[in-house]
Amino acid sequence: MVTPYGYREAEKAQRDIARAQYLAGIVAPSPLKGEADALLRRAQNEFQAQAYFRAKELAKAAAAIYEALRFLEVAPWQAVPYGPRGRKAYEAPYRAQEAIARAEYEAGYYRVNQPLVGRLLKEAKELLASGSDLARAEAAHHLARAAHHLVKAERGF
Repeated sequence: MVTPYGYREAEKAQRDIARAQYLAGIVAPSPLKGEADALLRRAQNEFQAQAYFRAKELAKAAAAIYEALRFLEVAPWQAVPYGPRGRKAYEAPYRAQEAIARAEYEAGYYRVNQPLVGRLLKEAKELLASGSDLARAEAAHHLARAAHHLVKAERGF
């Protein structure tokens, strides 16, 4: 018998998988999209196996990668650090740096040696190094969050 907690986790996982599936349909093909598609398939398999927490975290990681790709598609070379959303654009690189540092720390602390985590963090750092516009900073932030979700899925809590 599934507990109410199990139903709640199943619902959250199902919602995150559905969101990732929607985002998968609107993102252009790229190497990172292939990785996100593989994560989404793993999430669906984990959901079928009733590992709802892992399914939810894998789906969130895939969705974060899709979101990062959307930011790069929309304005990949537009450098407007102080546009109409001035403060958000100013703070975006710092938020990305914090997310990268947190994901690196947690991956090291929990000894997660997943190659995709390292690749996502490397891509995020390269995006920040290549410019400080809002689109790149937000993409880097989403990639770091994807790495964080992968660490959470690996450790199980």
